[in-house]
Amino acid sequence: MSRVLLPLVVAVMLLPVGVMAVVASAPEGGGAEFSLFANVAEMFAGGDFPVYFRNSLILSFGIGLLDVLFAGASGYALARLRFRGRKVLFVLVVGTLALSPTVVMVPVYVIVHQLGWIDTYQGMIVPSMISAFGVFLVRQFALGLPEELLLAARVDGAGEFRIFATIAVPLLRPALLTLFLLQFLTQWDNLLWPLLVANDPALWPLPVGISQLQTEIGYDIRLMTTAALVTAVPPIVLMFFLQRYYVAGLTLGGVKK
Repeated sequence: MSRVLLPLVVAVMLLPVGVMAVVASAPEGGGAEFSLFANVAEMFAGGDFPVYFRNSLILSFGIGLLDVLFAGASGYALARLRFRGRKVLFVLVVGTLALSPTVVMVPVYVIVHQLGWIDTYQGMIVPSMISAFGVFLVRQFALGLPEELLLAARVDGAGEFRIFATIAVPLLRPALLTLFLLQFLTQWDNLLWPLLVANDPALWPLPVGISQLQTEIGYDIRLMTTAALVTAVPPIVLMFFLQRYYVAGLTLGGVKK
């Protein structure tokens, strides 16, 4: 039964992508020839689309890597280091997950405005460079790290930073890769925050740029669909290349006894 349903489910999921590819392949002014690559080249040749694409890459990769760095270190510290107030800090971090992002956005915008970060990359990156979900995810995963390895490293004289960088990070690879992928996808599709803090079109990422693209090229369904199709490529490529490492990382276990 599953052999019959699985291809059907895959076909239904890929149907919108296929329709997008067909519409994006339509030549200008009608005709029957295939012109997908010509339309993509047209998108990158003129207008501000290459700028939007570059900005999305900067924001998505930048925020994803920073979140992995800071949330990874924070989650590991909350799980494996013993210090006063550790449990209180963890409760506060988890508590922020209950807050609506829309509610938090107003005071964050006020802070960014007072810092003079409107129309800057740091204004779009810094507020999202560490996530409470990332800290929670890494902390829960770090609780399962083999204590024997950490104790052996401490006995050998290794400092906590070295233990984290050389022992914990490789074992935390599944959590860190998952966090990076989720953060990348979130920022790649993020529309509201860049729209609030970036008034300069030179700083707009793809979601903001495409929303404004209609006023630049008019209602051209061919180019709008081409832009949407090109926007979907980087997340798909990233998932394709990182999936092997993510699945392999899931097999990393503790100490064999």
